[in-house]
Amino acid sequence: MDTKYIFGLLFFLTFQIHTFAQSSDEYYDSEHIRYDDYVYVENLKNVRLYKTGFDLSAAFLKLNSPNRLTLTFDDLSSEGLTYYYSFILCNEDWTPADLMPMEYTEGMSEEFFNSSFQSFNTTINYTYYAVTLPSENIKITKSGNYILKVYPEGDPDHPVITRRFYVFENLVGITIEEFMAQAPKDRYTKQELFVKISPNGYPMPNIYQDLTMKIMQNQRKDNMIVRHQPKIISSDYLYYNIAGDLVFNGGNEFRVFDIRSLKVQSENIDRIRYDSAGYEVDLLVDYSRLGGRYLSYEELNGNYKVIEWDNTQLSDNIEADYAYVNFRFRSDSILQNGGIYLLGELTNWRMDSYSRLAYNRLTRQYETSILLKQGYYNYQYIYVPNGSKRGHVSYFEGNHSETGNEYTVFVYYRDQGEIYDRLIGLISIDTNKQ
Repeated sequence: MDTKYIFGLLFFLTFQIHTFAQSSDEYYDSEHIRYDDYVYVENLKNVRLYKTGFDLSAAFLKLNSPNRLTLTFDDLSSEGLTYYYSFILCNEDWTPADLMPMEYTEGMSEEFFNSSFQSFNTTINYTYYAVTLPSENIKITKSGNYILKVYPEGDPDHPVITRRFYVFENLVGITIEEFMAQAPKDRYTKQELFVKISPNGYPMPNIYQDLTMKIMQNQRKDNMIVRHQPKIISSDYLYYNIAGDLVFNGGNEFRVFDIRSLKVQSENIDRIRYDSAGYEVDLLVDYSRLGGRYLSYEELNGNYKVIEWDNTQLSDNIEADYAYVNFRFRSDSILQNGGIYLLGELTNWRMDSYSRLAYNRLTRQYETSILLKQGYYNYQYIYVPNGSKRGHVSYFEGNHSETGNEYTVFVYYRDQGEIYDRLIGLISIDTNKQ
């Protein structure tokens, strides 16, 4: 029998087993669009959206600037489809704005991917897609929250990828500072923020109704702080600095593992196996860090970087291989009122069935396996109570006020007579670098 056929069959069966284990009606339901970072089909992997030239950056784009965003992903199917993309303007709460595409873009309403390459010398074959956007044929004319929608040619109603990005204007000044929490009980576990907005002459006649300020920790969406009203308004500034109002759990530095090489055991790797189905990597068994001492080290605030180190002359994009990475978290008992999830860019910062770990009674571990491209990765374990959309890293990672986190402030305003929310200011700080 043809060896390529055998390998293809084994790969297909591996995918089916992995898919069944996830039991994910939500994850594979492609009948409607989600206004979130989402991958709707199993064969698309390693989806990244970032500022062009900075692959560890967030998807922030200044309106009318020459800067662009880059979207990349790998298609593990053999169909070789042509993909298109379009934009959807959303309100500050990520509901779609009541505007037609022609009201927030100029030029074409959709564009196709003009760059794709076949993988070379990898155990799992894939097609690497890349596009820089907006293209010269599309101009975004309004600031705000946007959804990038990717879909097969001629089928815009069935997206395969949606990714959030932000188009902002510097119409107001923003000051953000992080300092020790003022409440004595929080000083060693939490981080308190001070935010000050300077209108800089921008007219905001109805601040209490039309202004929204949001703060995001790293790229998490579940624990964002949203304030619709400043605490103090003066002639020059809007203040959000009442004690105890803007407080985040400090969390802990992200755990790391290194699969830049699949030939040597690097950081946090227990074992690497290879057979006819490809590579499989066992990470060292993880344990709770709750109650442990804080340890400072360099990490990526939950991000990851694709790098192939087995041959430095190769292209990371098309010659980095894939491996099933097995995560194992030790727990002597099953959590009765919630679940454990992997948190970070490797799971799109989502807490759903794709990122959830299952309990193995034989090993007394929570376990999951995810197909990942060679690279350097960050992750954490997060606890989510049943019925909640908000997670808690403190259950397994601990809380430390010294932890380095990235904070981003978004300022939205709905101008008089408008029906969408303008993103009039955005700023980020990294507490590791303050």
